[in-house]
Amino acid sequence: MSLLVFDIETRVDKTLLRQTQFADLEIGDDEAYERMRDQLRHESGGRSDFFPVTYHVPISIALVQAGDDCALQGVEVLGADRLGEDGLVREFWRRVEAFEGTLVSFNGRGFDLPVLELAALRHGCSIPRYFQAGFRYRYSDEAHYDLYDFLTNTGMYSVRGGFHLLANLIGLPGKGDVDGADVQGLWEAGRLAEIQAYCRRDVVQSYFLFLRMELIRGRISTTQYEAALAATAAYRAEL
Repeated sequence: MSLLVFDIETRVDKTLLRQTQFADLEIGDDEAYERMRDQLRHESGGRSDFFPVTYHVPISIALVQAGDDCALQGVEVLGADRLGEDGLVREFWRRVEAFEGTLVSFNGRGFDLPVLELAALRHGCSIPRYFQAGFRYRYSDEAHYDLYDFLTNTGMYSVRGGFHLLANLIGLPGKGDVDGADVQGLWEAGRLAEIQAYCRRDVVQSYFLFLRMELIRGRISTTQYEAALAATAAYRAEL
């Protein structure tokens, strides 16, 4: 069974936000964005200004390919700078429709895949196999293995500290100088290379978290785990 670990980075569609939240006001896209951000902060008691999934647009998708021995075979980052936002979404779904194996994500059920499904709706992508092959079935990890969903027993509890904490827990650096909150500003400044590097860093760490999960679940042996780590030492050194 082949594996495809994926992670996405997104921007907020400010125009859609203005059209749907502030249609009755004569304001620009940037002001609509700031007003909505202030509203989100107020509603969360200052804890979060994270925009609803419905307003996120994929701009970078990082992919790790691995074989049935869980050994990493390659890392690739697809970007909207080269493919365009439409082309990025279509290329991701083209690959998923042709993919026979297990998708692996971290909170892919809660964020990445809903964003990509809405992007498919926006661009008119036909993805019948995705809807028919069990990728959306929450209580099986055969088609889609969401590491966060599994770790939290399908949402029975939350991990305070999220991905960064779990990465640190197994000796990985976690989030670096860039995090998700920086992506919008980087995109608007034309600094997509930094976004892609950040996305790549996250997907590689997601792969290492996946390996550790396979070990504790007994789905790979200690010998297999150590062999996979040894084979990916160069990737780990880059983190």
